[in-house]
Amino acid sequence: MRPVIFLMLLLSSASLGFASPLKDASPRGAFVGMQQGDFLKVYPFMQVRNFRHEGVNDWLTYNDPINDPFHKLVTFYFKDEKLVSWQFNDRPEVVKEYLGEFCFYQDPSLIYKAIQDVLQRMPYKDFLNATNRQRPMLFTEFYVDGTARFASSSEFIVTKDDPPCCTEGFTIVKLGMSLGLAKTPGPIEGVVAHEIAHRVLDSIRKGNVNCDAERAANRLIRKWGFKKEFKEASQLFGQKKGDPAGCQEVPHK
Repeated sequence: MRPVIFLMLLLSSASLGFASPLKDASPRGAFVGMQQGDFLKVYPFMQVRNFRHEGVNDWLTYNDPINDPFHKLVTFYFKDEKLVSWQFNDRPEVVKEYLGEFCFYQDPSLIYKAIQDVLQRMPYKDFLNATNRQRPMLFTEFYVDGTARFASSSEFIVTKDDPPCCTEGFTIVKLGMSLGLAKTPGPIEGVVAHEIAHRVLDSIRKGNVNCDAERAANRLIRKWGFKKEFKEASQLFGQKKGDPAGCQEVPHK
């Protein structure tokens, strides 16, 4: 699966490479030099969690164990269709793979970097929840100025060879282009973390679409370690004097 936007072409400049030294044997008997075709008999592609392809390089990430989306992850790196190395819980690589499929923003966008940082820093269990392929989060944009404010189109293209996703539904996170008013990723990270917190808390599915739900999301991101980013987001994007009444934080006693 890959996101396509019809307003502009966004090019990715992700670097190649892999992080870890190699052990003699991986889970389920994969080994260095193993042909990718033979590997896929052991680790079926239709059970992949995330993947990335660049030229002759492929990264394939699976749940470990393969049927447990909330345990741990293992990422395999292939070059010229031969297994080169693998690593457990390589979150930076998994985030890169995930955003390559489910995010319309691309590096070096400041908004992309904010999403990337939040996914890398949030607690591991909540990270697995938010990036579960069976119920992914889709990060897309919306416009408040220019001709695109009247109408725009975005589409996810799925091929017959893509592994299944969205069987448990999906979450759409719509990030306004006005977030670009920020000069650093911090305030944007506060906004992104807040929206991901709603997903982790299942606010919408539980029918919690009120000010209490907003405050609960704020408490969770502070617990995650985004206190500074929350404060920056509140200062830059929060309610200003004269704005219509909205949800207010309850002062701490």
